[in-house]
Amino acid sequence: MSEIQVLEGCEEFAFGEGRVGALLVHGFTGSPQGMRGLGEYLAEQGIAVAAPRLPGHGTTWQDLNTKNADDWTGAIETSFQHLASQVDEVFLVALSFGAALSLDLASRHPGEIKGIVTLAGMVFTRDPRRHLAPLIARVTQSIPGVGNDIADPEGKELAYDRLPSKAAHKMLRYLTKAEKTLPDVTAPILVIHGRQDHTVAYANAQHIYDNVGSTHKELVTLERSYHVITLDLEKDMVFERTLNFIKENSDAL
Repeated sequence: MSEIQVLEGCEEFAFGEGRVGALLVHGFTGSPQGMRGLGEYLAEQGIAVAAPRLPGHGTTWQDLNTKNADDWTGAIETSFQHLASQVDEVFLVALSFGAALSLDLASRHPGEIKGIVTLAGMVFTRDPRRHLAPLIARVTQSIPGVGNDIADPEGKELAYDRLPSKAAHKMLRYLTKAEKTLPDVTAPILVIHGRQDHTVAYANAQHIYDNVGSTHKELVTLERSYHVITLDLEKDMVFERTLNFIKENSDAL
């Protein structure tokens, strides 16, 4: 069997060096490309950055349909352990579904993660199709995609134009599990979300903020951006707030 090729621009990356590391986690059907600009910015500020490519992403939606939650959580766990072996402190910075993966990871590693930044974080969906996910997965391989929800006409996310139905069903089941771990998340957290997000309801931000066990937490609302806030009109603010949060909660910077 030939190896599935990674699409140009969707490759995982790691750059920068220092005592502080940031694990950047992209969203469902997206790729590390959506986090690259933020990663470059943080690396320029002396932070070691790693952005893994979730299994099934950055290739084809058919490939993603063969993956499950164990594949995604396993990849994040491996990347976290590798980064943690190289730095003194690790921060998690996650977009969309990547936030669910990161919050779940943080709940399993209390005291090992210095802080968390969720960007348009997703822990639940109100999409009425969620109730039909098992049926949809049985009758069709994919439905129209949800990528590229960006207000900036110059913003472009490398994401699938189709939503793989089997993988989406597995993702939704995992969300239910991850959402229940929020009270076990105790690390400082910064929640950033666009009020006009068409992909992940803004209510996710308030839900994360209200239900995490963290005592140090902050919620930032963006008024002009849609979902992919790392590539949208207020990305500079996202970058700056993320960096300031890391600086404020680091003992090594």
